[in-house]
Amino acid sequence: MKASQLNEPALSYQNRQAFTVVVYRSRNLGDMIQTAALSQWLPRSSGVFRHELSRMDSDGLFVVNGVLFRERPAKRGENCLFAGVSGPYWRKRSYFHWLASSRHPIGGRDQMTVDAARERGLNASLIGCATLTFPRYEGKRHGVYSVDYPGPGTPHSHTISRDDGVPKQWAEAMEALQRYRTAEAVYTTRLHVAFPCLAFGTPVYLANPRNAWAPGRFTVFEQLNLPYNELVTADVSDWADRFLNFLRTHAQPLTGQHDPKMPVVKQTSLPFYAKWKQWIRH
Repeated sequence: MKASQLNEPALSYQNRQAFTVVVYRSRNLGDMIQTAALSQWLPRSSGVFRHELSRMDSDGLFVVNGVLFRERPAKRGENCLFAGVSGPYWRKRSYFHWLASSRHPIGGRDQMTVDAARERGLNASLIGCATLTFPRYEGKRHGVYSVDYPGPGTPHSHTISRDDGVPKQWAEAMEALQRYRTAEAVYTTRLHVAFPCLAFGTPVYLANPRNAWAPGRFTVFEQLNLPYNELVTADVSDWADRFLNFLRTHAQPLTGQHDPKMPVVKQTSLPFYAKWKQWIRH
């Protein structure tokens, strides 16, 4: 991964490209890593914060990936392509109305999501995650890291601050990916540490998620027939092809793979937690 894209001149939000993507400004760095993985295959894109989905008004294709959380979904779905989404909170009818209004099939990130969509009569298939499409690394390796896990090596965490702006979160995601790419070994509890490591060819130890939030999110790791609690590597090219074939079928024009490009985001309102913080400060 390169850091050069962080210094690219910002594009005007009004000068939209063909695609809009969701930007997950959350406490989990893995959300930004998913956006970075998707951006490898798209022209420079505009971004919409997850808490502002209801304001989404793009005339181009809106590519949605990652966890769909508790926020109010977009009002329109005909231009939405759900590519690698996970829906443990799809108990809300409004989310299913949103998915059903898309002209495209649903690409699920895990079997839990595909089953939930099919139970509602939606056309859904398992395509995995964009983070499995990172390019394999064949160079020298150095460093052992433990990410949100009490393992050997240098400790790191995917827990970040929601107060950080997109450029800061993006820079942290680029630094983390470069670390995982060239590591000798990585120990973690995080799905979006394990998936990039598998794509890079980095030996990774993923702790059993039986006590994790929504353990059904880990089904693709299990379908790779990989054990938990062991250092493993795997060829994930079939899953990368599955994701990319879905994307190429429904999103045109795609680019060839390139360095991740940070989406240009326009924030039209603050999320509730930011409004609350401003209120208590005054």
